[in-house]
Amino acid sequence: MPPVWKLKRELIRLASQTRDLPRRVLECHARKKYDSVRWDNIRISGASEAQTSKYCILLVFQPAELPASLIRTCEFMKTKGYNVIVVANGGLRVSAREQVLTSAWRLLERPNFGYDFGGMRDAIHYLQEQQVSPTKLALMNDSIWFPMWTGSDVIERLECSGCDVTGLLLHVPTRNEYPNHMAQSRPLSKRAEHIESYLTMVSAKAYDDPAFAQFWATYEQTNSKILTIKRGEVGFSRAMENAGLTVGALSRRWLFLQEIKTRSDRFIEQTLRYAAYSDAHFERESVALLAAPRDGTWRDDALEHIEDVVRARRFNVSFCWATEQIFQTAFLKKNIDRLFRIGRIRFLEGVDNGDILCDNLEALAELRTITEIDRVKVPENTWSPR
Repeated sequence: MPPVWKLKRELIRLASQTRDLPRRVLECHARKKYDSVRWDNIRISGASEAQTSKYCILLVFQPAELPASLIRTCEFMKTKGYNVIVVANGGLRVSAREQVLTSAWRLLERPNFGYDFGGMRDAIHYLQEQQVSPTKLALMNDSIWFPMWTGSDVIERLECSGCDVTGLLLHVPTRNEYPNHMAQSRPLSKRAEHIESYLTMVSAKAYDDPAFAQFWATYEQTNSKILTIKRGEVGFSRAMENAGLTVGALSRRWLFLQEIKTRSDRFIEQTLRYAAYSDAHFERESVALLAAPRDGTWRDDALEHIEDVVRARRFNVSFCWATEQIFQTAFLKKNIDRLFRIGRIRFLEGVDNGDILCDNLEALAELRTITEIDRVKVPENTWSPR
């Protein structure tokens, strides 16, 4: 008789697969229909010659006015020597189209099918049909403000990372680094580590590898966000690793914890001053630590607090100031969850106090508009359950 936990796991998996069966059947038909008339339904604009052998695919979904910060992103990548291909899911307004074409090498306007990986698939197939072989290929989407500091060398560091495929942040499921020691009888397989897909740098070696072409040739686009993450974000990193390519990122949890232990008490104090919390007990701990005397135990208590938070929540959002000091990745996520909203408030406080470098005026203007509302509404939201 299999253990109860295993039976429960299999029942949950079966229920999930059964519930999703109608979508899978319908989308299988939708994909075939989409591909049969794909290039008839994609509007391609732009006729300039490619200036370099580096390309950037920027996926956007902007049915309203185009945010000025996205033009800033295009211009930044252009200054870094990239031919920018903007892929607009759902198309763009006429005014936005004209704005984009001042900075982009090509604009692909396509039906809104398949989220960002569906659009990237079309853009990569377009490059392949044009017989383009990039020396570097940046895959981006509009879920981040980037770059917050244009003096950052983040693109150069991605290019020279030493990995075949590199992102800004490697998502490592907590149980991979903190296995559940309370259940030794229950074997825990590691969940897939993967690059978070808002900015991924692909080397020429990876682009030319048959596994890269195979992934995009067989990728099954979907309008399910969960399946897009599973098949796209996780699936891409896994496919590249399985092909023997090296996959990495400029930042990850254990590097953050390793680095912060080497920093001064002043650095740790500043980390707490700009910390963002979605858990009331963590915020109470932080307030108490900042008010406590800097005695012989304060540093260890503060580091223990930081590790507890990082085990439960995202380090780059919970500790935005420290993350930027350590990794200098120069981006900010547009997620609407409570933690991200508080994190953006703390980020702006750091900018206004001169403690965080930020010269992206367009992104700052958009941030101030959003955080003005969040400063009032976020405190009304319930805290995350402990």
